[in-house]
Amino acid sequence: MKIIISGKQLEMTEPIKKYVESKISKITKYLENIPETDVTLTVEPTKSEGKLYKAIATVYAPNKTIRQEETDADLYAAIDNLSSGLERQVRKYKEKMKDRSE
Repeated sequence: MKIIISGKQLEMTEPIKKYVESKISKITKYLENIPETDVTLTVEPTKSEGKLYKAIATVYAPNKTIRQEETDADLYAAIDNLSSGLERQVRKYKEKMKDRSE
């Protein structure tokens, strides 16, 4: 699976890229034939909380595009939440495909 990681208003360091890759690549245990996943990390300034980090992922699965978006005050927490949400959606998609084939 090809993972494309981009940042808006955020410097993409090597540790951040490796962390995103390790978290997002976990979805391949549910679906192996995912050709590509796009991950975008952004920083949104807020008046009350300082900064909010937003993590957005788009998984191009066969016959379906799965999108997940998470926001948190901590970048790594946003990535963790994004990963768990994606796993949940991909697992649900796989179950649906399995039910249709039976």
